[in-house]
Amino acid sequence: MSNKAQEQRDEMLKMVTETRAYQKTIFKKLDKIEEHLSTQNGRLRKVEQQNSAIKAMGSIVTVVFSAVIGWLFKIK
Repeated sequence: MSNKAQEQRDEMLKMVTETRAYQKTIFKKLDKIEEHLSTQNGRLRKVEQQNSAIKAMGSIVTVVFSAVIGWLFKIK
């Protein structure tokens, strides 16, 4: 091989090595982001369940009050 070809090969090897190092860093950061997103999704799910429970209780209270008021007006 000529000297110039060897220099190009060495340069390409250096670039590939740097690219792999960047990829590893990116994958590590992506893993951290996915872990954080999973945690947030869990918290959001819990809040949505609590919100649904509050809406259900509000609906039940509304129906009960409506029935009591309707019953009172029917009596008179």
